Amino acid sequence: MGFEPQESAIEVAGGSLRYLQAGAGPTLLVLHHDIGPSGWTPFHDALASGFRVIAPDIPGFGLSTRAEWARHPRDLAALLLAFTRRLGLEHYTLAGLGFGGWVAAEMASYAPGPLDALILASPAGLKPDAEDILDQIMMDPYEYARAGFAEDETADRFYPRDAFKEHRDRLDAHREAIARVTWKPYMYSYELPEILREMQAPATVVWGTANRVIPPACASRWAALLPDCRVRLLDGAGHFLDLERPDELARIVREAHSAAREA
Repeated sequence: MGFEPQESAIEVAGGSLRYLQAGAGPTLLVLHHDIGPSGWTPFHDALASGFRVIAPDIPGFGLSTRAEWARHPRDLAALLLAFTRRLGLEHYTLAGLGFGGWVAAEMASYAPGPLDALILASPAGLKPDAEDILDQIMMDPYEYARAGFAEDETADRFYPRDAFKEHRDRLDAHREAIARVTWKPYMYSYELPEILREMQAPATVVWGTANRVIPPACASRWAALLPDCRVRLLDGAGHFLDLERPDELARIVREAHSAAREA
């Protein structure tokens, strides 16, 4: 990878919030999946050639302090909005991955000013019309992580079956963090559909057609609720688009940002 990210941490609401940063240009904030931050990946690196990429550990994940009082993704959104104010971010593009997409949508709904653009890659937050969201609380956390990839061969690159012990503690900790903020109902909100109708930012929703975690049919729900939304489908891709298809997803982010700037 071409960029060496700088690791920093700042205090937000009495806790430490850690983040990685690299690149130059318009600011892009990237929020990670429910399995936690995966470090500086080829997806981040592909974007750092044209953006100042900031990748925080959502409070309660990675090396960021857990906010004991937080009980909903909107609470995490409030902390991350405070984080953007601490960094002095006035105009930025926001990209959310999976659960991070839900937090990003909450942020965009409550942000004091419009974002440059919002990109949601297979976001949680909305109840599917028919199928269910894969319930990580009721299954082995390692198998849940592997289910995020469309093919076992790809899962083996990131979560090989013989490396279970290496990842177990981290995955267990992040599963607990998820249970604290999205349980009953699991991974969706009754309120989010209503606030999405007032979204100001132009949005792009991206889904893999082979997503086994959150049904691809959810893309149409987001499109129906967001006032300005484009849907992009990646044929044969799973849930972790940033890991499976980093270059394709990075290209979509760049295109969404450019289209918003030209509008």
